[in-house]
Amino acid sequence: MAIELNPSISSNVSAFNQLQNRIEDNQKQLSSGQRINDAAVDPAGLQVLIDFQSQILGNNTAIRNSLDGVSAIQIAEGGISQVTDSLQQIRELSIQAQNGILNDQDRATLQNQADALLEGIQDSLGQATFNGQSLLTEEGELQLQTGADSEETQQVGTFDVESQLNDLGLFSLDITSPDSLNILDQAQDFINTVSGEFGAAQNRLDSTIDRLSGNTVNEAAAASRIGDTDYALAVSERTNALIQQEVGIAIQAQANASRGIVLNLLGT
Repeated sequence: MAIELNPSISSNVSAFNQLQNRIEDNQKQLSSGQRINDAAVDPAGLQVLIDFQSQILGNNTAIRNSLDGVSAIQIAEGGISQVTDSLQQIRELSIQAQNGILNDQDRATLQNQADALLEGIQDSLGQATFNGQSLLTEEGELQLQTGADSEETQQVGTFDVESQLNDLGLFSLDITSPDSLNILDQAQDFINTVSGEFGAAQNRLDSTIDRLSGNTVNEAAAASRIGDTDYALAVSERTNALIQQEVGIAIQAQANASRGIVLNLLGT
């Protein structure tokens, strides 16, 4: 003969299990600091949270990429600055060398100084590299992934400054020639143009970094509101569930005791 479970007992068992599940969920939230510890808690919220986390990770990587670009530009600008300093010194020597009171030996000495500075310019250009990529001796561009989406890229141009200066006749410069000052001025104008290009590229990257940083802060705040535990609410819910559990146990114990008394009376 089949034994049927008293509906009230079945209902009490179900309610007790629900309370136990609530207590366990609250405990997970309190211990992990996360409101959503599995998809069953909030499927839609979990998907939004994952999207936010992916965007934040992408932004952080894009910021690092942009900072790499800024570092490359700063190296290039360091080389440009050294070239500018050398050009100014060579121009002073050229002005001095064209002074009619100097003899040939004096001019030869000044030319030697200029030649040494020109060699230094070539060294500065050749040493301006970032991770093996030449910045001032090769024409090209560095493509940077500066956003979480594939189309968010920026380019930093590289220049073959050495060839351009050589075409101007800088590296075979005779500082005693009247044309030397014109060559030096043309070289400086070209260097200024390159410096301006690098400056504009750095401004774009700085702006991108600021924007990504702001987006990351806002997205992290939104993700926190969705995914982080509200400790006041979680503690309150857990306390309420524990009280209900204790009350349920007490009522069940009292009911069991009452049934025992009735059975004892019937047995007598």
